Amino acid sequence: MNKKKLFIGLLLATFFLYLFLRNINLYQVWNVIQQGSASWLVVAISFNLLNYFVRSVRWRYFFLPIKKTKLWNLYNTTVIGFAVSSIFPARMGEVVRPYLLGQKEQISKSAAFATIVVERLFDTLTILFLLVFYLIFLIDPSQLAPDAQSLLGKLKETGLLIFAVVLLLLLFLYYLKTKPTAMKKLAAKIEKWMPAKMAHSMEGLLDSFIDGLSILHSPKILFQISAWSIFMWLVIAVSFYAAVKAYIPNFAFTSTFLILIILAIGIAIPTPGGVGSFHFACKIGLTKFFGVPDAQAGAIAIVAHAIGFVPITIQGFFHLWHEGLSANKISEIADADDGKN
Repeated sequence: MNKKKLFIGLLLATFFLYLFLRNINLYQVWNVIQQGSASWLVVAISFNLLNYFVRSVRWRYFFLPIKKTKLWNLYNTTVIGFAVSSIFPARMGEVVRPYLLGQKEQISKSAAFATIVVERLFDTLTILFLLVFYLIFLIDPSQLAPDAQSLLGKLKETGLLIFAVVLLLLLFLYYLKTKPTAMKKLAAKIEKWMPAKMAHSMEGLLDSFIDGLSILHSPKILFQISAWSIFMWLVIAVSFYAAVKAYIPNFAFTSTFLILIILAIGIAIPTPGGVGSFHFACKIGLTKFFGVPDAQAGAIAIVAHAIGFVPITIQGFFHLWHEGLSANKISEIADADDGKN
């Protein structure tokens, strides 16, 4: 395992845990946790697990131009990938997931990894779409904290910046797929300075990666993926809403869309399992935008994180055990990927 990535991940987790725990009374937090509605928490767990099935169905569409993949293999590797990311640093599961699926379905690992890249871009665009929809049609000023207006302005600016970056990346990937010759010429110039074996490997990886972008040629598949993306994030929104509802009975479902973008920014920070970064982002979203007390926000952050990561980690490691994959094997897969980059 890359020790540098592990150290950075743990350092970031420690820093954000400090920010999260600052000004929080843990005794009060524990008291709040015990008062949660069990029925709403069951709903939250159920929808969280449903999310991974929906994600697997959506992933299938990314491979349609390449191969019709088996849903069980997609689900199995998705669960394993997210479980690995919950424990290991630097989102290692996003390397493991396409690697394992490539083995099971006899698909190039580079082509499978390309679908992960596009998948993440779709996730980001979908979250931003839900945020914009909330800000234009659903926002209720009476639900917001007094100081939230200035924060909303900053959030809009951040959202627009992220949207622009993601759009540019999508345009670049579309250009790469439709006009690969220019990129291959650039790669050929770089390959001249590389050992012959490595240069040949790079050429093959680029071809496979471009194959994985085949969906960008199909408007029908792009529409289907977009629809499944919106549905998937609505499922995630219901899961988080139920976790909040367990502690704040009058919390509005539409308010969840605002917190989702804050959580997405938090989870993007590469801490193992989102520890610290998720908690801090959740606390900021609830306290700064909706005026939730620190202890209550802290309790919700801890419970929502546990719901989001513990069940899938247990399930994922069961699948790892069933597949006969050890922690050492997972590290070898990640290290092999580092060696290619």
